[in-house]
Amino acid sequence: MILGSENNNETNRPILLSDEEKQLGRDLYKLYTEIISDAERIKKYYKLNNATLQYENGSCDNLICYLALRKKNIENLQLKLAEDGLSSLGRLENHVLVNLEQILKHFGYFPNMKTQLKKISFKEAQLNIFNRSTLLLGRPRKGRTTRIMVTIDIDIALQPHLLEQLLINGMDIARINCAYDTEKEWKIIINSIRNAEERLIQKGQDIGRKCRIVMDLTGPKIRIGSMRLASIPLKITVQKDIYGKAVKLIEGFLDSEAKYTERINLVGVPSSFIIAISNGKNRLASLRIGERLTLYDSRGRFRTIIVLEKINQSRIRIGIDKTLYLKEGLILQREKNSLNNFHIENNKVGNNLVVGPIRPQSIELEVKSGDRLLIYKNHVEGHPATITSPAGISCNMPEVLNKIQINHKVLIDDGKIASRVKSINDDYIELEIVYPEETTAKIRSGKGLNFPDSNLEIAAITSKDIENLKFIVKHATAVGMSFTNHPGDIQSLYKELIKLGYPDFGIIAKIETHNGVHNLGRILLTGLTVPKFGILIARGDLAVEAGFENLSLIQEDILCLCEAAHLPVILATQILETLAKSGLPTRAEITDAARGQRAESVMLNKGKYIVDAVKILSKLLKTEERHNIKKRQIFREFTWQHEVFDI
Repeated sequence: MILGSENNNETNRPILLSDEEKQLGRDLYKLYTEIISDAERIKKYYKLNNATLQYENGSCDNLICYLALRKKNIENLQLKLAEDGLSSLGRLENHVLVNLEQILKHFGYFPNMKTQLKKISFKEAQLNIFNRSTLLLGRPRKGRTTRIMVTIDIDIALQPHLLEQLLINGMDIARINCAYDTEKEWKIIINSIRNAEERLIQKGQDIGRKCRIVMDLTGPKIRIGSMRLASIPLKITVQKDIYGKAVKLIEGFLDSEAKYTERINLVGVPSSFIIAISNGKNRLASLRIGERLTLYDSRGRFRTIIVLEKINQSRIRIGIDKTLYLKEGLILQREKNSLNNFHIENNKVGNNLVVGPIRPQSIELEVKSGDRLLIYKNHVEGHPATITSPAGISCNMPEVLNKIQINHKVLIDDGKIASRVKSINDDYIELEIVYPEETTAKIRSGKGLNFPDSNLEIAAITSKDIENLKFIVKHATAVGMSFTNHPGDIQSLYKELIKLGYPDFGIIAKIETHNGVHNLGRILLTGLTVPKFGILIARGDLAVEAGFENLSLIQEDILCLCEAAHLPVILATQILETLAKSGLPTRAEITDAARGQRAESVMLNKGKYIVDAVKILSKLLKTEERHNIKKRQIFREFTWQHEVFDI
């Protein structure tokens, strides 16, 4: 068989194929025809037509062709193509048929099969993914196409300067988790972001785009129920720099009318608190601005409180510069000025102030390998073990416990605690803790429960989610659907959006379960029927459900499938987490974050050093983008290797 000709200044001779190359060409052509046949059958079966696919622009056909390809084991074919210096089909996700046809030309095949499948070129595929990403996630920044999403809570929202720094340094999308707080706090968060944008404009530091808002539905997340309450010491934490010095004072209040000592949320005041003063009536008024109160906290640590402002007769604004633990009955001692020498009164009440009751907080249960733990089928407050009975908890969705069987795994707090079902009765299931093996772990109210061995069959959208949607569609730009398991979950959410009059609202399907991964192809096909759609790889729950050892492979598969569908992907969970929390990244997480360049967005969670994390991630993504497009490596010049040729 003859393939074209080789042109140079000396000769024009035909290129002949060997018998092995001819067979390779036949094998490749057979693969090509089988893909078309399977894809046409799939399209007919699912009744995918122009009416249902008005937004897909050829992406559906490419996806089903890719799915048809991945039905087959073509490892040997790929190796033979690579040996001949041809494309080994490892980078054809977004233009399957066109890529195959280009390779077939090498073997003298010019396919002319009649098919109604739309053949997408590489450029058309790139345009599809760019347009869909822009619709859902906003315009990319100069120098990088991968957006940065940051989880914003009420504490961050109450720090205006911090929000400005996040926007300036690269935050493109703010995420709000509806599992926490209420509409009141969500509105404060959104208004704070918009106000920060306005301040930047006034300062001449306009970033040129509005920050997108994504709000995650709670979904059917199974969580540990309430615990018994107890008056345990209240920890007031002061933020420190990498040298252990306080970054700034943490401000709070002394209040003689407050019932409890507790944390509070106030607009414009981060991490605020109130210290109830049980004997403070008529005593707070005598405090002077700048006066220092001293105490030994519940750990016996010496601490100082500074008087900053008199709000009224019963409330004083204060500041602390070191972390302290408060309990009821602690004495705040006043310093007396005598001949310019300060001295502290003995530990007596006198004119000093006494800390009032601490608001009761949920207890924590400590467990270790070998311990037993009960999960009650009715609401029972979590309680510690006694001499005669093990510790017990309940969960927010007790109906799922009827689907659990003996020896099934039960994972607690994202897999930090692992257990197996030992026995089942009418009132509870009994677990045996198998991990951690040598240390203890704490079980807290609100932490997640995962049942990876159990088919729970629960809907992805709850009545609470439907109620929250009314707020979300008016204030956000997209909604995150937690625990997307089936295509029907997307359809249910889309119907609710239509009911509310927002058919063009963005939908982000969070893939975090076995079922979500197994049904991803059909989920993507359904996603192509709605105007704005994307996928979030929720690696936290996904790793727990699928096994940490399988996460890398699953992540790669999801990225490939989404590229074939020309749909945007958000990579989430523990990206630069150590950096965000401690100020110093690990080498492993830098490498992990660099892989985020293959996605259209990367999500960071909160931490003391979140601004530093955004800065480094933005720089890292820009660097990677100069060298890679998705998983296609760009062969830049090795300027630092030129000495090899100095011979």
